[in-house]
Amino acid sequence: MEELIDIVGRRSTPAILILDRQDKLLFCNQEALDMFPQIRQARKGTRPPLPPEIFDLCEKLREEGKLRRSVTCKGILEGPSHFPYSVRVFFLGRQKQREPTHVVVLVEKIAAKHAIDFEKVKEQFLLSPRELQVLMFLCQGLSNKDIARELCISEYTAKDHIKKIMSKLSMTSRSQIISFLNR
Repeated sequence: MEELIDIVGRRSTPAILILDRQDKLLFCNQEALDMFPQIRQARKGTRPPLPPEIFDLCEKLREEGKLRRSVTCKGILEGPSHFPYSVRVFFLGRQKQREPTHVVVLVEKIAAKHAIDFEKVKEQFLLSPRELQVLMFLCQGLSNKDIARELCISEYTAKDHIKKIMSKLSMTSRSQIISFLNR
């Protein structure tokens, strides 16, 4: 449960844009202004200067919305700094007999998995070269038995190295170590 809370806590607030049927900007939050600073120049009620992929998804939503009641279109967008963004587009306020009048666009930065700097960890926590090797295998998800096999040591010795690593990092579980190193 703690890991789920950590994941939700690390998720950023999405950029929110509300457009009318002609793709004119009606609302955007601060995250949208930060993500797409060029929309500051656009006046409300005009088509904002957004990546064309967003407007393509809005058009796709309108087409699919003619066939089905509940539709969400999704896509991936490469941002100005070449970071990937997740884009979700859906209707707002659809009533039973009327056509939807607004489109909501949610854009979230996709967190890139970062590499662990094991040398830095080794120095920071004063790990021995063998403890560092064990830690690297632990982070790959290997069991004590598999770590022992890879390093040609006994399972008991692998377990002992893991206990020492936990002590040096002040951690009590393997998953806690992995979670800590992936931050």
